[in-house]
Amino acid sequence: MEKKYLRFKYTEEDLIKAIDEINNGSVSLNKASLKYGIPKSTLHNKITNKVPFERKMGPSTVLSPAVEERLESWILAKAKLGFPMHPSNVMDAVQNILKDGSRPNKFTDDRPGKKRLKLFLQRHPNIAKRNTEIISKSRASVTEEAIREWFAEFLTNDNLLDMIGDPTRVFNTDETGMKTCMKSGLVLGPTRKFNNLYEIASAAEKDSITVLCNYSAAGDAVPPMVVFPYKRIPKDLALSVPPGWGIGRSDTGWMTSATFFEYVANVFFPWLVEEGIQLPVFLFLDGHKSHYNIELYEFCVEHKIVLYCLYPNATHILQPCDVSIFRPLKVEWKEVSRRHKQRTSTPITRHNFCSIFKEAFDKACKPDTIINGFRACGLYPLNPDAVDFSKCISARRKEIFGRSEVLTHQEYQSSLKVVEQFLDRVRIIEFNRKFNSKDEDKENDDEMYRFWKSCKIQAAEGFCAKITTPAEEKIFKPNIREYLEIVEKYSDAEVLII
Repeated sequence: MEKKYLRFKYTEEDLIKAIDEINNGSVSLNKASLKYGIPKSTLHNKITNKVPFERKMGPSTVLSPAVEERLESWILAKAKLGFPMHPSNVMDAVQNILKDGSRPNKFTDDRPGKKRLKLFLQRHPNIAKRNTEIISKSRASVTEEAIREWFAEFLTNDNLLDMIGDPTRVFNTDETGMKTCMKSGLVLGPTRKFNNLYEIASAAEKDSITVLCNYSAAGDAVPPMVVFPYKRIPKDLALSVPPGWGIGRSDTGWMTSATFFEYVANVFFPWLVEEGIQLPVFLFLDGHKSHYNIELYEFCVEHKIVLYCLYPNATHILQPCDVSIFRPLKVEWKEVSRRHKQRTSTPITRHNFCSIFKEAFDKACKPDTIINGFRACGLYPLNPDAVDFSKCISARRKEIFGRSEVLTHQEYQSSLKVVEQFLDRVRIIEFNRKFNSKDEDKENDDEMYRFWKSCKIQAAEGFCAKITTPAEEKIFKPNIREYLEIVEKYSDAEVLII
């Protein structure tokens, strides 16, 4: 049998300790080898300087360590700012460097493969493959300062502070969609020689049912409401809903203002009375139009329910349901759905959804999870410093660039307007034609054009890695005109060019 060798089953710290002990004479080479699990030949070669102390096995990298470090910084910076790179984009970027720099390599068409990317990630553990969460442009523009101003309304209002000081009187409600046909993920089956492995869907693959959930800062779960796409709820479906739960209807199966009013009036308020909760109570919710109408407003005023909107486009930061509750709920729902599929061939439908979902709802609604969600959002105890402001893209921009290098589109556009006030229309047209031309005559540029041009491209000067070769410039320095197009596209939001 061929002997298998185990390599690098020790840390660099162990190697340093072993060599220090051998040099100090406290242990022999043999004992150090046994103690730290390091081959004697390795220790001997290090001590006698036959090989450098930091020598690594295998061939050297194609890119220098300095270039790899800049590549790492570039990847991490783009990811933090909301523009993460696909592995193929990184390989394309390296290919451009190698082609233009004429660096010797063994890659096909100068493009590294998946194995090289895997080795690169091993050398740079700060980078990892992760799934992304899509956020809108408006969410990306939320700032820490704006959220702190929103909190300041509570801190300066004694009436609100008194009410929000009791966790049993602070609530957060939001709806989410629960899929009736969950993906199984990796399953067991024949080897890859069997080309196509199928799983028959138990229901429509994209069907989901809307569930409105509500939780208190004390860790209590208020009975939810399940919304179905009916004009009239079938009797057998109504009987399948657990006692105390709400059942709603709408043409699409989504939340509407009428359905939300029914929940507050027929589920939430009766639960408050039954539980003996002191009124008034505070209900945090997002500002979607499906949560508001005149009937709801009048009912809440009469029954002392204070509806308070979270800061716009910041529910991923401030809403306990989104921050800590819905994820474990969906994980538990996936597990309950899997067990249901194993026990029976009956699919999950609207008629049996409530009885099956109740198991997941009861298990996922742990008081500690709910309480931690309110704490992490700074809603109870009321504390803006508890909010994770690293979720704000603007905070990440400041971390990477500093405020002096972050300009809004309106700021640099205003600068251009000031400059163009001193220019006639013909000259502005000529400047734009010259700027967009590939063959610029830099030697004959007048001072006014150079000043106008610097204002035009100022937003593109935010972040640029230190360039050492023309080939690397294509990777680390952006194409100005390309990014100016992006600025125009997002003209109503703060934009940072990298």
